[in-house]
Amino acid sequence: MALRVLIADDHKLFREGLRRILELDGGFEVVGEAATGEQTLTLLTRVTCDLVLMDINMPELNGVAATKRIKAEYPEVAVLVLSIHDDREYLLEALKAGAAGYLLKDVEPATLMEAMRTVARGGSIVAPGLTGKLVQELNRLNNPPATSPSSTLTPREIEVLSLMARGMNNAAIAKVAFISEQTVKNHITSILRKLDVTDRTQAVIEGVKQGVTKIQ
Repeated sequence: MALRVLIADDHKLFREGLRRILELDGGFEVVGEAATGEQTLTLLTRVTCDLVLMDINMPELNGVAATKRIKAEYPEVAVLVLSIHDDREYLLEALKAGAAGYLLKDVEPATLMEAMRTVARGGSIVAPGLTGKLVQELNRLNNPPATSPSSTLTPREIEVLSLMARGMNNAAIAKVAFISEQTVKNHITSILRKLDVTDRTQAVIEGVKQGVTKIQ
């Protein structure tokens, strides 16, 4: 079944270009276009969507705020940010809001479509040129208390968290760790609870901040 995509960007030509690229592939169905964050949220009440391609700078409600609202109201919808900004502040804010990935707008179409499939499967992805900036920022913020939640993670949970940081979905983690997908799900539920976060991307960020894992 085609991946159902909503494109949120305030530049009409960019939206139309993305639509043409995605529809030529055949594996994607563009279910709507929005020029503002508010329009994005309104459209989500009317269409069934698997993934939102989200711009950062939009009127009325920017991409970070819109992402936070989407993840609160539609947690099953993945958000992949496409931005012109390559600074770590935008990157970190988007990931904190719940975005599963962050790519720059000059990304190659094939790379973008593979990233879309990755985040739709529950994985995460960051533009290769931004990974170092993300790690630098997290290392700057890294000052875990002696009794940090990560200290209660089991060795297997730390392994699963490390594989999550590599962008693997549950099936891939199960294969690498030689456990069932249900066991992977159980570990992830426990990781989210112990780290006091609500999704996989935030778990990875918290794991890096606390020095438990690193982003590959």
